Amino acid sequence: MKEMDMSTMSGIRVAVVIPAHNARDYLAQTLQSVIDQTHKALEIVIVDDGSTDDTTSICRHFAASDPRIRIVSTENRGVASARNTGIEASKSDYIAFLDADDLWHPTYIERMLSALHPLPETWGAVYALHHFIDAQGYCTRSGSSLSARGNIFNRHLVFRFVGNGSGFMVRRAVIDKIGGYDSSYAMQGIGGCEDFDFELRTAEHFKIETVPLGLVGYRIHSESMSADKSRMARSLLSVNEQCIARNPQLPAFVVNCARASAHLYAFSRFAALKDWPRAATSLKHIYRHSPMLASELIFKLILSKANRAARRALPKAWPVREQKQKNFRKFEEIDPLVPLLGGWSALKTKALFRHLSEIDRSGECSAATLSHET
Repeated sequence: MKEMDMSTMSGIRVAVVIPAHNARDYLAQTLQSVIDQTHKALEIVIVDDGSTDDTTSICRHFAASDPRIRIVSTENRGVASARNTGIEASKSDYIAFLDADDLWHPTYIERMLSALHPLPETWGAVYALHHFIDAQGYCTRSGSSLSARGNIFNRHLVFRFVGNGSGFMVRRAVIDKIGGYDSSYAMQGIGGCEDFDFELRTAEHFKIETVPLGLVGYRIHSESMSADKSRMARSLLSVNEQCIARNPQLPAFVVNCARASAHLYAFSRFAALKDWPRAATSLKHIYRHSPMLASELIFKLILSKANRAARRALPKAWPVREQKQKNFRKFEEIDPLVPLLGGWSALKTKALFRHLSEIDRSGECSAATLSHET
């Protein structure tokens, strides 16, 4: 960016909404990643969602030395309600969301704002990609490298580009249009994918920009919401079906692909839990879309069970040395400009991506024509 543009951007305030429930193990590191942002015009709203551990004292410690931090305490109502509380407590025209156990690269806000702010108001949000990190903050693998920009609704429904709740920033106009996060999932006991629901509702009304860099450290640990595989699977399936019901104009091809994609995710979670009745139901849905993909899943499942049996038997017959731990690096040591890898799969192919891109473009053209006529 030009020097004048950077100066103009530096004064634009961005609200950072951080829901925190019993987050003492990771909150300090998360808050430090916000404080270390190169973009300093921040309104940091921490919503203490009924914590019973040291979360409150950690928040107060950081707030004592940083006037940008505001703490809002509520009873425990779940992450969606906490985010909505943070939105209501903030005043900035841009709102970024960060979970209390995740991390941002120091340039996250700067890059996100620089991408979204110059665009017309029809562009409502921007997202970044992520690395998976463990409890100690080491990068274990990169997230998907796939991204798209513009009218991405159909592609996002199938490919789910964002993948977590900490890589999405919106204009306040988005909140004015679609409201906040849907807290009904938590009330039904299937909270976990409210961020995907929010992204889809945003994509239904706005174009979305992307910063295709791994600027988010998405933490995986035993206490995280995503660790509940069954709930995450049921949450995603519910979000998927609600979106389909909300958009009756969706082509049958997109609906079929979206259901196959969601059930593929659900199958992997149910199978990992050995919840075979639910896994079988998801497999049936996948079979309707792609018998070949369903057959491949069954083959991989059988192969993995055989491999596990072989690993259990091998040490008895032939002792093997324990494999050395990989040389992982901390998230802050990762160069964000290094391209991420992966993302394509047996379902999410380049051909499908191209086809859905054409559908997104045709929908954009139809909307533009309708707007011109009216």
